[in-house]
Amino acid sequence: MQLDIDLQPEEYRRAMIWHQFASTPGKRLNDWAAWAILFAVPLTVVLLLLFAPDALSFWFWPVALLALLYSLYSTLIIRRQIGQQAATLWQTNPALAASRYHIHEKGIKVSAGAEDAETKSLFLPWKEIERVAESGESFLLFVTDENILILPKRCVADIPGLRQFLAQAGKRAE
Repeated sequence: MQLDIDLQPEEYRRAMIWHQFASTPGKRLNDWAAWAILFAVPLTVVLLLLFAPDALSFWFWPVALLALLYSLYSTLIIRRQIGQQAATLWQTNPALAASRYHIHEKGIKVSAGAEDAETKSLFLPWKEIERVAESGESFLLFVTDENILILPKRCVADIPGLRQFLAQAGKRAE
């Protein structure tokens, strides 16, 4: 199976955000908790100031501020950093936008670069793929926890076939 991948920066950004915030139940729970804190702290401060201003102790303010800063960092700032990394990656490595994946029983051959220019390629046997995950828009093949091959579903003609093939390839590698 050969796939021509024209990965867009937005697809890369979404895949990295999914990996950072939703790829495991613990990461999803941490993300939900940070969003809840991000909305709950200001709401709690406003409600307490309106209805019980005398009930606020000295320690409430530093704890509320720390919780708000944590949630701001872990939700909004990290998402912004991932977006900036995606934009920078595309500016420094334009070959990533046009990759060709040849997927077969022994592994994956990744070729990057234009047809007329010098093409760089890499072969990854299935045993080097740690895991395969599926997000809403992509298949993610983890070489390491930080090195990921992204297969956008829009570039795949037979999504159920690829899903089945990747599951079988993962079993063969074990």
